[in-house]
Amino acid sequence: MSPAAHSASFGMNAGIEAQELVVSPAVTYQQHRACAALVRRMYAWRGYRLAPSRQFVGDPNHATLGAWMDGELLATMTASRDSSAGLLADTLYPEEMASLRQPTRVIGEVTRLAVDSAVTDSALLKSLFRSTYKYARAIFGVTDVVVEVNPRHAAYYCREFGFAQIGGLRTCPRVDAPALLLHRSLSNIRL
Repeated sequence: MSPAAHSASFGMNAGIEAQELVVSPAVTYQQHRACAALVRRMYAWRGYRLAPSRQFVGDPNHATLGAWMDGELLATMTASRDSSAGLLADTLYPEEMASLRQPTRVIGEVTRLAVDSAVTDSALLKSLFRSTYKYARAIFGVTDVVVEVNPRHAAYYCREFGFAQIGGLRTCPRVDAPALLLHRSLSNIRL
């Protein structure tokens, strides 16, 4: 499967006509820059500290995806595949991550999620996650996904995206905020 764009229709809010949303990997320098700028802006707005990204453009174990509408970036997230370098979640949750790693699994991680504050439609985030799941399964062979989230968002991630909590409350030094580790299998998801 090629990393071609995934499109979905959704409305920004009830008063605006549905428009075309394109979710695709960032491939150009400008796209990567736009995704990094959105992450910096939204993390600062939330009061989070932002550690430098471990991802290098062209690294085969990471892909930054963006949700674009009419050429404007509305949301972004990075999908990473487990490798000899490990995943960011290994720092806070080494035991939980070790228990997930089995010969039949390929673990993926979602990081650096940012949604423009002007976006109010939850369909955008759902489309971004769905596209990221598809990409991670098709390109990386991912069978399971983990994400570290602020505890105030955990119930939403569990309800809307099928995650379950597997790690207790810790402070994430990358953003200087509380975190919980969530997990979900991609084997039973219908995309």
